Order: sequence, then structure tokens, then C-alpha cells
Amino acid sequence: MINNILLRENHSSISEREVEIVHLLSMGYNSKEIGGMLFISEHTVNTHRRNMVRKLDLKNSYQLIVWAFKERILSL
Repeated sequence: MINNILLRENHSSISEREVEIVHLLSMGYNSKEIGGMLFISEHTVNTHRRNMVRKLDLKNSYQLIVWAFKERILSL
């Protein structure tokens, strides 16, 4: 989906797994659905979401998705 080079170019501090999760969030999936798709628990998805919001000093998942578009991690 996205490679480490793009992550480094954007100076982002989120992992490839976190990129997968934010991508699925932007598509409208909830944590339970994302967990099922990625074969991880809903709790693990929520932990990744919380960690991304904290690492990037954001307030919520909405801001996380906006950040990902601004950083060109996600595109239309």
C-alpha cells in the first residue's frame, strides 16, 4: 500500500500498520471491522488509533485522517 520511503519523506512517525489502519478509517470502517480485516483485535486497532493521535499531538481520529491527507499518506 505505502512504502517506507514515502513515510520517511513525510517525516511521519507512524508505522506501516498504522498507515493501513488510518487508510481503513478514512474509508469509513470501524475498529471492529478493521480488526477483522487485519486479523487483529478491536482493542489493538483502538490502541493503534490512540497511539497515532498521541504521537502526532492530535485530538481525535478525524484530525488523524485530515493529517494523513495533508501529509499525502492518503489520497483521493
